[in-house]
Amino acid sequence: MTYLPPGCTPPDPAELDNFWTHARQALPKANLPPHYSVRWIGLDDESTERVLDLIRAGDKTGTYTLPWIVEHTTHPMPAAGDVIILIDFGGHPRLIVRLTEIEQVAFGAVTATHTAVDGTPMRDLAVWKPLHTNYWNAMLAEHGLAVSDDMPVWVEKFELLN
Repeated sequence: MTYLPPGCTPPDPAELDNFWTHARQALPKANLPPHYSVRWIGLDDESTERVLDLIRAGDKTGTYTLPWIVEHTTHPMPAAGDVIILIDFGGHPRLIVRLTEIEQVAFGAVTATHTAVDGTPMRDLAVWKPLHTNYWNAMLAEHGLAVSDDMPVWVEKFELLN
């Protein structure tokens, strides 16, 4: 199972497989691979629903991963072409995205160009940096790490498949 931050309900493997089977049948032209990964994007139930709505509307076209989290957890290293099932706070599959491009940037060098893939409410650096600092510090603390300007961040662009 893919790494999920504390708070998110782990998905039921049978529900994921059923969702994936139906998606592969419904999207034959998407050339979905046999394997997928699973992610939760958000802070809680409410924010997760808002993020999923932004993705569905085409407003949010990317996300971010910390290499430090990958190094210290079972979170997979992202690669262009990866197909991801996005789950809601309750662990239920909701959307499928495919990573199209990954760029590494230092946290202190994140610009509006990098935040442009986020949903409209998060694109302003004055909003994006404090929110992500708090979120990532909570995740990094258990590993004795903290957000810093030289911390690497992967900016992951994606396309919505369903």
